[in-house]
Formats: sequence, structure tokens, C-alpha cells
Amino acid sequence: MCLPKNMSKLELNYKELPPYDVLVAGGGSAGVAAAVSAARSGAKTVLIEKATFLGGMATGALVTPMMKNALDAKNTLTKGVFLEVCDRLVKAGGGATFNDGNPGWFNPEIYKWVLDEICSDAGVKIMFDNQIISCEVENKKVQKVFMFNKGGIFSISAKEFIDTTGDGDLIHLSGVSYEAKEKQAMSLRFMMSGVDLNEFASWLQKNDKSGDSPVYFLENGDILLSSAYTYEKSWTLKPFFDEALKKGDLTKEDAAYFQIFSVPGSPGFVAFNCPRITPENKALDPLNNDDTSWLLVHGRQMIKRISNFCKKYLPGFKKSYVSQIAPLIGVRESRRLIGQYILNAEDVLSGKKFDDAVANSNWPIDIHETARRRDGNGAMTGKPPHGDYYQIPLRSLLPKEDEIKNLIVAGRCLSATFEAQGSARIQANCWAMGEAAGMLAACRTK
Repeated sequence: MCLPKNMSKLELNYKELPPYDVLVAGGGSAGVAAAVSAARSGAKTVLIEKATFLGGMATGALVTPMMKNALDAKNTLTKGVFLEVCDRLVKAGGGATFNDGNPGWFNPEIYKWVLDEICSDAGVKIMFDNQIISCEVENKKVQKVFMFNKGGIFSISAKEFIDTTGDGDLIHLSGVSYEAKEKQAMSLRFMMSGVDLNEFASWLQKNDKSGDSPVYFLENGDILLSSAYTYEKSWTLKPFFDEALKKGDLTKEDAAYFQIFSVPGSPGFVAFNCPRITPENKALDPLNNDDTSWLLVHGRQMIKRISNFCKKYLPGFKKSYVSQIAPLIGVRESRRLIGQYILNAEDVLSGKKFDDAVANSNWPIDIHETARRRDGNGAMTGKPPHGDYYQIPLRSLLPKEDEIKNLIVAGRCLSATFEAQGSARIQANCWAMGEAAGMLAACRTK
């Protein structure tokens, strides 16, 4: 092919797509909430997602169930679109509420089509398999974003932009202030099928003396349960881990953090919130491709050992098998906006309220230590006062006033300190932040 002297191959494949009122970058919990609320508020909305499904960490990294955000079994702190999605999951046969009031138990695969449906019903234009690579900024406003897919390079302009990428990709590309110094440990989750949940649940009920392995039987026959193990205390599963470590069936890294949950509507399924990858003397960076590539290979080897351990040692797992390894790495923290207000640990621990609140939460400061923070001098921990909650202000979703004026941030990349982000990052909070961001964006287009 003979190209004009002033035209590159990429330019031949470049196309500018029709404009939108609101462009949402990232289709995780916050992104879906933002897109749905913007569209329902009357804005022409497009949702750009790099994967081939919605849900982000929930579906792609198999982060199930959502963590509880409720004062008690009757007082859920996140409402709105979040509860609507939970209800849709139940009706689809892939959701349930635990007896502690957490409505966020879900099947990740059913979750995918539920999210497709709620976006389609709202009139959201979904564009899968698109990676945003750049954006154009003029007069302190994002004018358009550039992305690529198998068809070439494309751009879309909009009046308002919402960064719900989790990693703050638009924050980075637009030149907005952010922080990315400290990192939480990453995980590579997986699922096993063929588990005899009745046998495992019965064993847990008989042997759990401390309440670390709750079991809940639903009227439809589902069994909701969880169990865990770490070095810090004598968990119910401790004897199995002690023996496996002694015999060399697990490494210390394999056993450092272990957590499992059953999956509603899926008899015989167990979801693993592990392995958590924390190599000695190395803090992995989710923004560094060498680190994430190494993590995927290393994590799958850990999954091989952990799954074999379960088959060999745990009651009910004898005929189980690995049925899915998450296609996405479980990233807890990367870039964080430095916005109009930086949520801090004292806000969380004191139960601080704000006039411009967009989310209520009582989730504790939840830090998964990296290798460099395992010296006993790690991050602050703690939770809001008993029976109370803190709030996330809208200002923590907005860049500084002298920076970009038509960009809103929602999800785990909000403006917060490392410790406060460890609480605010859970899915329920992301749903609340996203819903508020979408409503604000739609309002600002009018």
C-alpha cells in the first residue's frame, strides 16, 4: 500500500464517532451505576469498557460476594441502583441475602447479563473491547477520548466525562493530580466446582467454635457459607493448614491468606478470595506490566497448590475441581485522585458526615499488606464507631477546581488517603459513588 507522505497507517484507520452528553470510562460497579443514572436522568450516555463484559472486579476478578455495608440485618447503608441490581440478581437465580443483611451474594456469570440488561434498559450505549489510550484537553475541559479496538483508532467527544476505570486512566491521561505511591496486595481469584457443600457445611457447623465460618441455609435449598485462615489466630481450618505446611503441600505464601465463599444459585461452587500474591521483598505494582505478567504466572501456580490442598484436606472437596481462574487480576488500589477533598482515616474512624455526601459506609479500613509492609508497622486499621457510619463527600469525586472542569471520578480511584481508600473501595460504595457521579454529569449537560 502506498501512503501519502503526511499520513500514517494509524491515521488511515482513524474515525471520529458521534458525540455524547456523558462518556463513562470503565464498566465496573461504579461505571455501570454512573452510566445507568446518567441515562435515566436524560443524558445521551456511552459506556466504554476494555473487557468483553461489565462488572469489573466483580465479574472479571471474581470478587464475590460484595462486602457487607449495613448497620444490621434491616439497615442497608447503600440503596438506589445497588439494591435494584441485587434484586435483579435474585430474580435471575444468581443472588441472595445473607442473614446478616448483606444482599450482595452473587454468581459472577449471571451478574454479567444482569448488568447488560440494566444498561440496555436505561438506554446506555455499551462499547466493549475498547482500550482508551489518550484524551484531548482544551480550556481545562476534556474534549474527547481516543481508543482502539480491532477496527482501528476511534475518538468520541462528550460534554461530561466520568472516570470509573478503577486505575484512574482518565485521571492520568488528562493530567489531573493523583497519587500512586503505596500499593495494596493483589490477588488472583478462582472458583472450584464439584464441592459437596452439605458435607462441608455440616463439618463447619460442628467444628466452628469462634464464629469465623458462618453457614446459612436458604429456603430455596442454597447454602451460603464462608470460611478463612490466616496466621493471626486459631481459625476453624487451622489444623488442615498446619498439616499441609508440615508436609510441604502448601508454601507459607499459599497459606498466608485463605478465604472462601459459596455462590448462590450454584450448588457445588466455591469462590476463593485468594491466592493473595505477596512475594518476599517485592511490592508488586498493578500499573507495571512486568509485575502483573509475573503475578499471573506465579498466581496460577499458587492456585494449583491451593486447589490440590482443598481436594486432599477439606471435607466435601474430594471430587472438586478448578472450574474458573479469574481473567482479571484482583487489584485493590492503584491511582487515587487528589481532588477537592481527600477522605482520610480519621473521617472513617470518627464516622464523619458531610453536607455533600454521596455514600454511607461502615466498612473498616481494610489493608492487605504488601511485602514491604509486613514488618508490623503497616497501615492504620479500625472501623467507624459501633452502630455508626461515615460518609464519602462529592468533593472526593471532583478534581481540583483549577484543573479539569468536566471530569468526575468514582470508584476505588476516588480522592482518599491510602488508609481511607482501604475502606471506601468496596463494591457497595462504588455503586453509590457511581450513581451520584452519573446524576451530576447528566445535570451539568443541561
